[in-house]
Amino acid sequence: MSFRWIPTNVLGLETPEGSFVRAYTESFELAFEGQSMEWGYPGFAAASPPGTDERIRLVASDSQTSRVVNTLFLRPLRREDSDDRSRLIVCRSELLSIEQRSDGGGVTWRNIGNRWAYPITIEFVRTGERLPPADQHGPQTTPFTSMFGSWQVSFFDRLGMGPENRADHIACNALPPNPDLPRVGVETGPEPWPVLPPSPGWPANGL
Repeated sequence: MSFRWIPTNVLGLETPEGSFVRAYTESFELAFEGQSMEWGYPGFAAASPPGTDERIRLVASDSQTSRVVNTLFLRPLRREDSDDRSRLIVCRSELLSIEQRSDGGGVTWRNIGNRWAYPITIEFVRTGERLPPADQHGPQTTPFTSMFGSWQVSFFDRLGMGPENRADHIACNALPPNPDLPRVGVETGPEPWPVLPPSPGWPANGL
């Protein structure tokens, strides 16, 4: 899985705040796919609210039954700030390929291009004295060390589909098309769609 963040004026991607939001969002996606907190980045469990282990396993991921390759695109949409607490809405788009095996042993891929939709919500508190690191970018898909400092997430929703998400869902859908999608919708082919490199990614040699 690769993550590509689209720069907006809502979140500085290479600020301490950007490192925190990126690392937590990516960790939750990985933990959901693996159905285990251990799939998250270093420090993920400590930065998570109670019950996160149960939340990542509320729904089984495609990875539990099939081989999956994907690129997730993330675009910060808006934010609300109050003292030491922030709440961000992030739109998601995806290149998703799921392996399909026939009874005869043949393999095809179900390739899915999802447009901007289903907003992510992350709410976090700037606690303690340790800031997340800044200036994190590079070719690696995952960081080697914790990106969380002493900050804590108080709420996270990876796929907002409830009535309370309707306005943000509409706003995400109204964004210009994602130019990196080969096409929107579903097609079947002999190969998965290519995984794109991460952006801004993580340093090759740690901090």
